[in-house]
Amino acid sequence: MTTSWLKPGHSRAPANLARLGILLLVIASTPAGATTYFVRETGNDSAGGDSPTTAWRTIGRVNQAHLHPGDRVAFQSGESFAGNLHLTAECSGATNASVVINSTGDQPATLLAGTGTGILIENAGGCALENLIIVGAGSTTNVGYGVRCDNTRPESVPLDYLRLVNLEVRGFGQQGILVGGERGGFRHVLITNCVARENLRGGMEIAGRLPYDSPAYVHADVTVTQCRAFDNTGDPNYMKNHSGSGIVLYQVDGGLMDHCTAWNNGGLCRSRTGGGVGLWTCSSRRVVIQHCESFRNRTSSADGGGFDIDGGSENCVLQYNYSHDNDGPGLMVYTYPYAQHPDRDNVVRFNISENDSRKSRTYAGLWVRSDGKGMTGVQIYNNTVQVGPWTDQAVYVDGNGVEAHLRNNIFIAKGRAVPLRAEKAKEHLRFENNLYWRDQAPFQIAWEGKEFASLEEWRNNTGQESIQGAPVGMAKNPALSPPPAEPQPEALPALNQLAAFRPLPGSPALTAGLDLRGKFGVEPGFCDFFGLALPPAGNSLLGAIGQPAPSSKQD
Repeated sequence: MTTSWLKPGHSRAPANLARLGILLLVIASTPAGATTYFVRETGNDSAGGDSPTTAWRTIGRVNQAHLHPGDRVAFQSGESFAGNLHLTAECSGATNASVVINSTGDQPATLLAGTGTGILIENAGGCALENLIIVGAGSTTNVGYGVRCDNTRPESVPLDYLRLVNLEVRGFGQQGILVGGERGGFRHVLITNCVARENLRGGMEIAGRLPYDSPAYVHADVTVTQCRAFDNTGDPNYMKNHSGSGIVLYQVDGGLMDHCTAWNNGGLCRSRTGGGVGLWTCSSRRVVIQHCESFRNRTSSADGGGFDIDGGSENCVLQYNYSHDNDGPGLMVYTYPYAQHPDRDNVVRFNISENDSRKSRTYAGLWVRSDGKGMTGVQIYNNTVQVGPWTDQAVYVDGNGVEAHLRNNIFIAKGRAVPLRAEKAKEHLRFENNLYWRDQAPFQIAWEGKEFASLEEWRNNTGQESIQGAPVGMAKNPALSPPPAEPQPEALPALNQLAAFRPLPGSPALTAGLDLRGKFGVEPGFCDFFGLALPPAGNSLLGAIGQPAPSSKQD
């Protein structure tokens, strides 16, 4: 997959500027003759509603209105309104004239949903929700969704244009935000500057409901950016499937998750079929997850990791992400039985996994496995993975049915953990020019039930870490800057301020990497984790970061 169009950048755009841009788009597209309806706590449902002095009073009155393209419903800024808002197909907007539900000013209005769904958009396209707080009665009392946008029409035709901007959704028994579809879903979806917290089933889910063997996708052109999902616990009584994820894109063709953060999700999920993951995609095509942070996600059963490209995904990319302190794997590539699509041509590059796999010795910082039809064309390169002694390995690969190349990575294990453990390794599983380091213990690679005490012994017995007979790779201290004390979530620095894992003086990470483009025809992208431009040719870097630590000087 070529992803050069996604030029990375770690700056976080201020929320008010992002919101202003969306509002300007809405204002510019509002047609003449469109009506703004006002809702105030002191309003009157018998009034006309089309001015502040004739405002309506209740959400129930809004539900009775027949909204047309370009119409707007503005709840009074800072006020609260009890009820459940329902937009039907009769309230559809258009791509150039959306129906907008928002607040009158910068301070969001609050919609109190009680035990039901806060806002339901049913079979309606061309809708925008902006600058609102939607609150349920609590995750164990409420039985609905915070925002549910659903296409239940029988035909496979997507609805166009959906915008969710600057929403806070909390206290619901299902997902905070669900964008769903039976056969056709939504196309041209933007979810930005939204917060989903303290919901039972999960934070945000853009998902389809096609059967497992369907070759189609439900949603297309989906962007989720600058969003946060945290304290979504998972449902301890839901055993059919996973629950408690932060943000997931499922059955999506063409998607981007950018500058999002997920933490402390999934701790109550007990389902044996799977648990929550902070940020991930499944049964999707051409989805990119980048510049995101996922940490302290939990599980009472399986999963509980940071990032995942899961079953039935193709041409998907994890890049420039930071995973740390999760119960499960930091970076996971997995496929399950009966996945809708073959898993192929997925890429994991320039990510950092630190202190993941804290709850299970069988997981790892990087965990690759196929329980389904197999994987082909997996490229895993220039990642930095470090684990502590609470797990048995920094990297775990079950090679059965897996065609994967792992190159230019740094794998660091502490204590009893080993840098790499592989099972059922086949000829299509290749390790080339990776750095392996076992801190506080003798070197060891675990390979198909055998333990090798040196890189040379492993290479001579397996043919790994060699290219056309020439030895590559190294077992050497990578000499990287140590991780600092972890800040609290509310004080998280921008990813470009991460002080850990930068090469110190004498580190091989700066120049010992292979030229992936020149040697293998692999397009590595523009830059490293921090946005530092990659060399156009010749030796490249090892690991995710090519920028030296502040005290070091590059020769």
